[in-house]
Amino acid sequence: MKTRYGQLTVDEVREANKDRVVILSVSATEDHGPHMPLDTDTVLGMAVAEGAAELAPDDIFVMPPIPYGFNEHHKDFPGVIWIEPETLISFITDVTKSLAHHGFRRILLLNSHGSNHPVLDLAARKTVIQSGIICVSASYWNLISDRINEIRKSEIGGIAHAGEFEAAIYKYLHPDLVDLTKAKKQILHNPDSRFFNLDLAAGGSPANLMRWWSEISPDGTMGDPTVADPETGRLYLDAAVKATVELVKEMQALPILQRKDHH
Repeated sequence: MKTRYGQLTVDEVREANKDRVVILSVSATEDHGPHMPLDTDTVLGMAVAEGAAELAPDDIFVMPPIPYGFNEHHKDFPGVIWIEPETLISFITDVTKSLAHHGFRRILLLNSHGSNHPVLDLAARKTVIQSGIICVSASYWNLISDRINEIRKSEIGGIAHAGEFEAAIYKYLHPDLVDLTKAKKQILHNPDSRFFNLDLAAGGSPANLMRWWSEISPDGTMGDPTVADPETGRLYLDAAVKATVELVKEMQALPILQRKDHH
């Protein structure tokens, strides 16, 4: 059973079950400190998407990823490729309109870069309005925040950008590409703040402020990658994969509804 959209033939697209959920992973190419590669978000997001497809091959197609995101606030660090949010929304909705044109009715925009979250939310909403299909956006760590907090070794503030969570998963997937001897603990979270919180698993921030990253982080990282280990990474990834499959199943159970004109 093929699960990669790019490997399908035209006949296989024509004959495909259009209620299979098409997962589009949207990530970023950006700094992740001296200890991790620029492609961290892409590698982790695709590991979740492809892991979900492996668990539920009859229910999922995985699109080639979009490896660039909304991250101009990182550009003071070398290697960052940034896309304007309006451009990214238009690009993503062109992809979803194309899928809808070919009959696919359920799309999951799976986010693996924090600042993409509002962009993907808008792209999903625009897709629903323009195409009348089911389009859902989700950042994969938000699906498992309770589980992350059960597993984590770092304190609150240790999981933000290139911290324990990302370093552990990447170390599990590609141990030769993560050098924890270069990692630094960089807890920049203010535990006394009622409204501002950048820890990915601490329940989210009720108010949003994104400064230039170089104003708040001396090396572009935020968190505690020093406590990351591959076994913890395996647990994180396994939880994210299973939660994504559960989300896919719920999406498949949603009815396709018809609009009503009340004019």
